[in-house]
Amino acid sequence: MQKLKEKIGCWLHERKDLELALLGLTRKSWLDLCNRQERVVVDPDSGGRVCQWRDSSMLTLARVFPRAGARLLRYALGRWPFEFNFQAERLTTDKPLASVLIAIGGTARLEQFRLVLASLRAQSMSELEIIVVEQSERREIQDHLPSDVIYLHDAYDTTGGFNKSRALNIGARQARGEHLLIHDGDYMVPREYAAECVRVLRTVEGVRPGRFNFHLDQASTFETIRTKGTLNRIRLEYVVQNNPTPMAVRRKSYWEIGGHDEAFVGWGGEDVEFLSRLRTRSVCEGGWLPVIHLWHPPAPKKASGDRNQEQQDYLLSLDPEMRIQRLRQEK
Repeated sequence: MQKLKEKIGCWLHERKDLELALLGLTRKSWLDLCNRQERVVVDPDSGGRVCQWRDSSMLTLARVFPRAGARLLRYALGRWPFEFNFQAERLTTDKPLASVLIAIGGTARLEQFRLVLASLRAQSMSELEIIVVEQSERREIQDHLPSDVIYLHDAYDTTGGFNKSRALNIGARQARGEHLLIHDGDYMVPREYAAECVRVLRTVEGVRPGRFNFHLDQASTFETIRTKGTLNRIRLEYVVQNNPTPMAVRRKSYWEIGGHDEAFVGWGGEDVEFLSRLRTRSVCEGGWLPVIHLWHPPAPKKASGDRNQEQQDYLLSLDPEMRIQRLRQEK
């Protein structure tokens, strides 16, 4: 009975808005869809939607009606197509406009990572460099990367945990682009992703481009890997709004706020803390693009429930300008 009530309530609110938006029978856009207790407003810089709540949240519509969530993804794909380049050599440039930074540790998610790279190598913007920083005791993925991807190795002892912040800072120091696209190794993005980030970064110092993060389930992820990006059989675990990642930022601003805080070790916290310092500058927080997250086993700290929450909360309780000064002195 409780599940039936939940479905009826979702139909009368979230599901009704979805159907009307997809049919074009309302002034609301697919970008306006959210949970009934939430509110979004139009962002003047991106044309996207700013979520007027602090933390990320799961879209109730996709949880109660999983097929409706998949329909929303298909609708988004019609507006922002995904393409994949596995074979062709990308044209590279000595003067990239933007640099994609990806930190990765080992080969555990290699198949997912190849798919992510293929979506980045198919970007419409040619003035783009892709920098992969592998953090490990020995080089493991270098031979698996296309020749047009810049590979850096951080010989760091990961016994205590992966230090994503350290790897991103290494990549940022080598980046030649005016803009940094801070990326994760499990996010696929639309063909216009880089160009759209750069478009908005002309007027602000930071941007959060993702409106919805669509999390594929395990079967769909491996089907997408097998078919090299053919998104035919889509099944979702959930859909997330207001996620701190992915982010893009001007390279100059990245260092002016101190880069990433390398005190974070293991999964969690570093992106939220970085965003809190970035907010001392001009930031576009109105997401407008779909992002697809590929399934993988959870990181050890995430699985155990230890997400660096205490460390994150402590740092967020401190004045961000004070944290910026400390990090700039350390670097």
